Amino acid sequence: MNMKPWRRPGKIGDILQQALESWDLGPKLRRYEAAARWEEIAGPQIAAKSRSKGMQGDVLVIEVDHPAWVQELNLMKELLLRKLQTEHPRARIRDLRFILK
Repeated sequence: MNMKPWRRPGKIGDILQQALESWDLGPKLRRYEAAARWEEIAGPQIAAKSRSKGMQGDVLVIEVDHPAWVQELNLMKELLLRKLQTEHPRARIRDLRFILK
């Protein structure tokens, strides 16, 4: 009988991380984690008027309370996207889309 030698079990977090990577779910989960942190990325003033609605592929959709804020955030898009990509580089978020609530 050919038995493999016993080895100490790994940490559940490490095992889950390996499984997620092998199933290619890592980037998708990191995108949702970054989306959940929109308030931190945007800051209190912007977060008071907007909220993360979810992901559409690699695009983060942000729901905004007023048309003027949609326009304002579109003007700030590059800055917000750069900050998001800097703080969550492994999320691979490619773009932001602002929609009216």
